[in-house]
Amino acid sequence: MKIRTTAMGVVLQALSLAILATPAVQAQTHPVPSRVTAKVEDTRTVELKGNVHPMARPEFDRGAVADSQPMTRMLLTLQRSTEQETALQQLMDAQQTKGSSNYHAWLTPEQFGKQFGPSDADVQAVTDWLTRQGFQVSKVAAGRGAIEFSGNVAQVRNAFHTEIHKFAVNGGEHIANVSEPAIPAALAPVVKGGSGVEHVPAESAHA
Repeated sequence: MKIRTTAMGVVLQALSLAILATPAVQAQTHPVPSRVTAKVEDTRTVELKGNVHPMARPEFDRGAVADSQPMTRMLLTLQRSTEQETALQQLMDAQQTKGSSNYHAWLTPEQFGKQFGPSDADVQAVTDWLTRQGFQVSKVAAGRGAIEFSGNVAQVRNAFHTEIHKFAVNGGEHIANVSEPAIPAALAPVVKGGSGVEHVPAESAHA
């Protein structure tokens, strides 16, 4: 699975690439339950742990990035429920069993997203929140694993409650968040925290 890096510590995996190689399962017969059930409030937040790069240390810090600097093609990764994870694993196992109705069957990314992605309402809740923060939402991955959006440093700081700084590492200048990003607690059931992301060269942060 290819990992895409960005300047922000928000979960960034190109899951749609992997979905194309994911064994299929039978079509979902019941709607996916929504997990965003509380009001989305910016005053009640939770941190996405593990999203500060290990090189984003004070000795390498060269100060804050200008608020106006564009940050494009950011990806906010969405996660499956525990029940979806269990069902997916069971059905993937069945697809390797000769005689199973799912043996060597495959899903399109859209079919995968309908069955194993967040509900329509949950996706809408996340995109609505991003839009309210001033971001431009570019697209939702076909498999519903990620939402691509763009904005600037000020919007990232205000929305995710983390500063973006320049860091001088190994002779190059990079930018990264200095603390764990945070999101509204109501969105936590569908927004996936990561194990940390690579920071990127400052000159390519808006590429």
